[in-house]
Amino acid sequence: MVSNMITKMTSYLVINGIIEDEEREIYSYGLHQGLLIIINIMTTLFIGFLFKEVWEIIVFMIAYIPLRTYGGGYHAKTELRCYFLSVSLIIASLLLIKFIPITKISLLTLSSISGVVVYIFAPVEDKNKILNEMENKIYKRKTRIILSVEILVALLLYILGFEIFSLIISVAIFMVSLMIIAGRIKNTKKIENTLEC
Repeated sequence: MVSNMITKMTSYLVINGIIEDEEREIYSYGLHQGLLIIINIMTTLFIGFLFKEVWEIIVFMIAYIPLRTYGGGYHAKTELRCYFLSVSLIIASLLLIKFIPITKISLLTLSSISGVVVYIFAPVEDKNKILNEMENKIYKRKTRIILSVEILVALLLYILGFEIFSLIISVAIFMVSLMIIAGRIKNTKKIENTLEC
């Protein structure tokens, strides 16, 4: 149904001379990706609304998305699996935010351990996003910069009395560290399977 709608939209653009026929595939891909982003954002906001934590989920996504983009990690094989993994991750994050006691020890432990994982192991590539040596260096540097900024912001927020937002950023870093660990495990298994063949 979605692909049918995208096909009609790109045909409309070609017929009305807005794009060239040779550009059909590029625009089709762009529309498809844009639609997926909109669906994910709407779902995330809806989950935040259900949990009565819309602001919390917005802050979480602001911290999570840039770190995940450059840190990489596990990616599901299909778009549907990716969608359900994302929904599960959002719900798990909101539950953590709701039930983790906000203390210096919990925040320090959560952000320190997950920060070390991200700092050491990121970026973790996927078969859909293979990194060459130069890209690996760039992604590593950007991941470390984003991580450092997020940890400093979390610390500053805690000092200023906004402990909940400090916790949210720490949970975002924690979730990225889990995706990085899962991605490394997936890549290791893939290498082992290749060697066995």
